[in-house]
Amino acid sequence: MCQIACEWSGVPVQENEIKNLTNDLGAMFESAGAVGPNHWMGRNARNSVEKWIGEIIEKVRNGTLIPPENTALYIFAMHRDSEGNFLDTVTTAVEVINILRPIVAIAIFINFILLALHHYPEEKEKLKSGDEKYTQKFIQEVRRFYPFFPFAMALVKKDFTWNGYKFEEGTLTLLDIYGTNHDPKIWENPDLFYPNRFAKWDGNPFDFIPQGGGDYYMGHRCAGEWVTIEVMKVSLNYLVNQIDYEVPEQDLSYSMVSMPSIPHSKLIIKDVRKRT
Repeated sequence: MCQIACEWSGVPVQENEIKNLTNDLGAMFESAGAVGPNHWMGRNARNSVEKWIGEIIEKVRNGTLIPPENTALYIFAMHRDSEGNFLDTVTTAVEVINILRPIVAIAIFINFILLALHHYPEEKEKLKSGDEKYTQKFIQEVRRFYPFFPFAMALVKKDFTWNGYKFEEGTLTLLDIYGTNHDPKIWENPDLFYPNRFAKWDGNPFDFIPQGGGDYYMGHRCAGEWVTIEVMKVSLNYLVNQIDYEVPEQDLSYSMVSMPSIPHSKLIIKDVRKRT
């Protein structure tokens, strides 16, 4: 995922750098809700990647590195404001990282795809047909059923009242993402893994919120949601129709409070072989 993100965005990375870059980008989102050493690991990783990307941006601007013009790296590095000035290097680096990091984070959803295929082998047989509609339903059910971020936190900026409940400025507020995606008032038998439930889903942007709620043009919904779904589809097809593998005994449990959540073993597969 890291290599793909770099190639797509125009960021040059050597083969021997991929592992360290992957670890640093992973530490950024794996430390999102952490305190103590894990938090500082994420901070150090961000500082390291920002410095590295900043050096690449300077090379683009002085002409020693010329990425394709339709890539994120080139567009961000060469963007000028209304007065003809470049964005400062740190801000530009952060914007490039905001392309790389979320693509790498899709690996968490791929872990849960593998977990679903392992726990519900009958689903794997259904997916071998290549039915695009069923593939879409399966992907959506993975996103509903498993936690990515079980909840999100925010501080109330100013007093307001919603549905008769008063939110006071400065109050720490939690949005129960997993709870909304498993609310029995919204979902029938919510603790049942059942992709066909999405055959009748009306597309309501507030009852299915694995990547935020509302509209992603004007509201707080991840703009990369549709990219995530497409990457998951390609990954699912690869796992179901292009390779065979074994899942050894391991700790497949996952936390309901970690942000993000992921199988504790990060789902190890072995004896991977290409299907002929």
